[in-house]
Amino acid sequence: MTGALENLVRLHRWTLDEKRRLLTDLERLAQRLSKDITTLDEEIASEQEVASQSLEGAVAYPAFVAVAKRRREKLVESLRAVEAEGEEARTAVRAAFQELKKYELAQAAASKRAKDKAARAEQQAEDELGLELHRRKGRY
Repeated sequence: MTGALENLVRLHRWTLDEKRRLLTDLERLAQRLSKDITTLDEEIASEQEVASQSLEGAVAYPAFVAVAKRRREKLVESLRAVEAEGEEARTAVRAAFQELKKYELAQAAASKRAKDKAARAEQQAEDELGLELHRRKGRY
């Protein structure tokens, strides 16, 4: 039984590690998307400054802003989707952790029972040896 529990613990630990890796990847992606949004906002502000100082910039600025705003909307949409996936991943990590703990506790209890059983058997053997020695003393 303990071997089966060890395998279940190992399986659930691996599952938890995989879910944590996925969550970490999603968090990194969310950070990158946030950084991309910030960078794009800075580019828009920079281009607006250039547009206000030159005629060529003023002519090109509306087309740039239209493209940049569409890109920003897509980035924000992607960020929201990744954050939603991240929330699902956090829930999955919590569930996997609870499942792992359940099997770890079962394994610990089985191990304790086995140790207690071995200790009782050892004590019983020592008691029998003591009784046998006591009987032998009485005969001589």
